[in-house]
Amino acid sequence: MKIRFLQIIMLCALVFAGLSTVLIASGCAAKPARMVPKDFEVVNMHLRTVSLNESTGGIDPRPLWTSDISNAAFTEALSRALAESGVFQTVIKGGGVDAEGGADYILDVAILHYDRPWHGANITIGMETTWQLTDARTLTPVWINTFKTTHRTPWGKSVFDGERIEQAHEAAVRTNIKEGIRRLSLLNL
Repeated sequence: MKIRFLQIIMLCALVFAGLSTVLIASGCAAKPARMVPKDFEVVNMHLRTVSLNESTGGIDPRPLWTSDISNAAFTEALSRALAESGVFQTVIKGGGVDAEGGADYILDVAILHYDRPWHGANITIGMETTWQLTDARTLTPVWINTFKTTHRTPWGKSVFDGERIEQAHEAAVRTNIKEGIRRLSLLNL
């Protein structure tokens, strides 16, 4: 009887350990559509066009790993957010002054750092980016700004660590993009 009981306990422990490992490690890439802020704080709307280059500093997602923010996903979310915010008249993906429909400005955003936790109940993600706006005709930077934002995702959002971390990354990107657009709107162009 004791041996059967120990076997059941061992089996339960192995199943629990296996499921825990899968749940903790099964994060995936943050989704661009969920990284676009719902509202914006825009002070000045610029009657100019901006070309958006692909961001740098992101990490391509890996299977069975923690959630990551890829350059492509961040750029897609930023492009949508810039268009929806109206801070610039037109947003062009990757095309300077010489491209067809050339832009007045070129925006480059580099992800310098973001937190990549493995697990946790209440997850706080810090994200630091550098935003550079360049005059497309002279290729002279007109504005460079580096800032850090944070976002906390509470345990109640999801009981699974991987899913909660993904949600935290998406929210951190939303917070960072919203702040970047607010700062862009303060410029007098």
